[in-house]
Amino acid sequence: MYGSGFLQEKKMKNTVIRIICIVIALISFGYVGWYYYQMKRTQDNVDSLATRIEAPENAHEVVPINENEKRVTAEEVDWQPTVLPEFESLLYRNQNIIGWISIPGTDINYPVMKSLYGNGEYYLDHNFDQQEDKNGTLFMDDRCDVIKPTVNYIIYGHNMKSGKMFGSLDEYKSEAFCKSHPTVTFNTIYDYGTYTVMAAFESKVYTDTDIGFRYYDFIDPENEYDFMTGVENIKALSMYETGVNAQWGDRLLLLSTCDYEQDNGRFVVICKQTGY
Repeated sequence: MYGSGFLQEKKMKNTVIRIICIVIALISFGYVGWYYYQMKRTQDNVDSLATRIEAPENAHEVVPINENEKRVTAEEVDWQPTVLPEFESLLYRNQNIIGWISIPGTDINYPVMKSLYGNGEYYLDHNFDQQEDKNGTLFMDDRCDVIKPTVNYIIYGHNMKSGKMFGSLDEYKSEAFCKSHPTVTFNTIYDYGTYTVMAAFESKVYTDTDIGFRYYDFIDPENEYDFMTGVENIKALSMYETGVNAQWGDRLLLLSTCDYEQDNGRFVVICKQTGY
């Protein structure tokens, strides 16, 4: 038989184990609770911001782009950008806002940020009001420019299991979904933009020794050859044919999020601007 000392020691160990389990459970519940609090706080804030963007007085008629019309760049004209009225109050609240993206029929309806100090990753874990937030905020690649517009824009966002941010972007792995949700609206703070989905594909962040199309560097091709080479790569990688093609002079919008099918995986939806 065991002595009373042994039984007391065993009882104490069991008590300690139970206490540790309770503490771990409390920490876990606390973390989950804090995560969902952040998610709700961010979503409530975004909903409030969205009412300013979607107000009827801010509605505009979409003007299709004439494919035969050469579009000039900001460098070719004496153009001073004017902030669109619906963005004035948002810009006053946070000067890092660069635009707003929405996809009808999805949860994607968010401001797009771009750090003034070239630190785009800041918005991986901060919300519009610059509070720490695991959901982060959608943000544009630092190398893109909307004042002197780069040829293409890239917007990044987390693939949240809740479906928030770019959590519903991988719905575009389905051709049927793409056909029923072909249009993306991305308005910069200076100009309106309507885009049509051109391709969707899985990719990854490549190492220096990997061979593959680095879509995240396809931002400002200098000439028609480089642009069309990029487009050919995009079309070859696409999971299905959309019937939408691009030519030199078009602007593309690349939406990028994490993809968990492979290490450092990414899922990308490429859109072509088709209206203002």
